[in-house]
Amino acid sequence: MSETGHFQSWSHYSGLLLSDGDGRFESAIFGFENASSGNSSLEHFEIPAGGAVWAFCGSGRAMIGDKTTSFMLSAFQWAHLKDGCAVSIRDRDTRIMVIQNLGFNGMYSMGGPIEDKGRLRYIDKCTDSLLCPPPLLGDPCLNHLHFPAGIDQSEHTHPSTRAGIVARGRGVCTTPDGQYDLLPGVIFFIPTDGRHKFATSDSSMDVIAFHPDSDFGPTHEHHPMINRTLVGGAKMNNTQGRHLEAEFIIGRR
Repeated sequence: MSETGHFQSWSHYSGLLLSDGDGRFESAIFGFENASSGNSSLEHFEIPAGGAVWAFCGSGRAMIGDKTTSFMLSAFQWAHLKDGCAVSIRDRDTRIMVIQNLGFNGMYSMGGPIEDKGRLRYIDKCTDSLLCPPPLLGDPCLNHLHFPAGIDQSEHTHPSTRAGIVARGRGVCTTPDGQYDLLPGVIFFIPTDGRHKFATSDSSMDVIAFHPDSDFGPTHEHHPMINRTLVGGAKMNNTQGRHLEAEFIIGRR
């Protein structure tokens, strides 16, 4: 493990790596792998209830599920479950990251494999795809960041924590405390306001990043279904009368 005030990373892992203790959006970071010699017998793990989980399989195959459903993840696939999960490693040389956001009621979904580039512009010629979007404005999300070869990002910070895993390729993260290698399977954590920048040389790099919050997402008054529902030729107003009697699922407990 490497650790500084701006950045932490792990290349070997077999359970809970860190609880960020952010007070607003506390998350726990787990990593499971049987690629290193000391972890070759690892097979099954339980992450207790207490919040939704997001998982990404960097290599091999793993089953992730609960009493309701399960997903078989192959390399470069992701899954999202409502509240805790079990992880079963099915292949040799498997690496999987699981993030649990405590107090959040998740939604079952999965996707991937990730594409070769992102679909949205990011900073300094990088691109991004929103893999698992926030169900409601402010909720957590999972992202795929693509760094072409020859990138040297501007140093920047984030107003909340970040956690992720290098899916493929290689690069480095530079902070005021030093420079850290980013290789396939490396799991990392960036604290709130941690100063950092990623760079690549002769190889591109793809990173999966979890955000515990967002300033983007639908609201009760602004989402595709309501925006495209017209009454008398105008957008429907769902802020009055019987519309307010709707019963809906609460995401944040």
